[in-house]
Amino acid sequence: MKARINQITQDFIENRDTIKKAIKMESSYIYPVAANIFCAAGVKADADKLTGCKKIIKKNAGFASYLKGNIMTIFAAKLCVSDDPEAQFDKVMDMYGILKEHFKRSEYLALLATLLAEKTTPEEADRIAERGRALYDMMKKEHPILTSSEDNVMAGFMAFSGKSDKQLIDDAEKCYDLLRKKFSDKNTVQTVSHILAMTDGASEDKVNRLFRMFDMFIASGRKFGKHYELSTLAAISIIEADEKELVDTAVEIDRLLDGQKGYGALSLDKKTRLMHAAMLTADLYEDSDNTLAAVSASALAVIAAQQAAMCAALAASAAAANSGN
Repeated sequence: MKARINQITQDFIENRDTIKKAIKMESSYIYPVAANIFCAAGVKADADKLTGCKKIIKKNAGFASYLKGNIMTIFAAKLCVSDDPEAQFDKVMDMYGILKEHFKRSEYLALLATLLAEKTTPEEADRIAERGRALYDMMKKEHPILTSSEDNVMAGFMAFSGKSDKQLIDDAEKCYDLLRKKFSDKNTVQTVSHILAMTDGASEDKVNRLFRMFDMFIASGRKFGKHYELSTLAAISIIEADEKELVDTAVEIDRLLDGQKGYGALSLDKKTRLMHAAMLTADLYEDSDNTLAAVSASALAVIAAQQAAMCAALAASAAAANSGN
């Protein structure tokens, strides 16, 4: 495992730097999650191919399309790891068109379109979108103020689950109430509850496992962030592996990232670095067959960790832009 940890960390930094050279002036929060797309796919970033994928998006996406906004670098990376970028772009556009029939347009909806293009067919996508909308409405009923466009991603993600809509929402609500005993950020807690609800097991057991892992990180000298970072911890907590093994793996990756350019006093902070370490940890436990989110907890965790980190990057980038303005 140590050799794999060293390799994925090295690949992650190399991929990030390659993306920076190919796509200039992007948010420092976006580059790492785009780099992880290549790590999860097990391929090295190719600057020329990445530039070509960006051109496909800029040329063919609509003038005001959210696919050309903050997610464009992430989208380009997803196209870059596909066998046929142009065909994959067309598929994402089809998915986005289907989703727009059920949801309000946003960057998060555009992100969900890229997920659907990877995980399902256009024929099945309308059912997923319709179910996702029903789940979103149920979320909105439970938490009218908290639920917003960023929850579109989790609603669509949950629509792959084999559980019934009621089972998903009931489980999420139980997890939410339990999580609130330790964490105060209601918006983040809601996202975490959605991730946990997609897996089997008692709500109490799933939440307690996350609590234990959170405390294990503190005991190791690392402290997981309690805001947008927490959803990535939730994602690795549902991996079917020993808790200590998972924490030790993330801590080792965090140690390797420490000192790398891009992580420090004037760049990404320790909590973001640890979130990226957890994101890479999920890659190491990827299931060999993750066609559907519900295949296994390990497969689900990989997808959840990626989506959680992407949503966190969008939120952090927006916050940084507003601060700058």
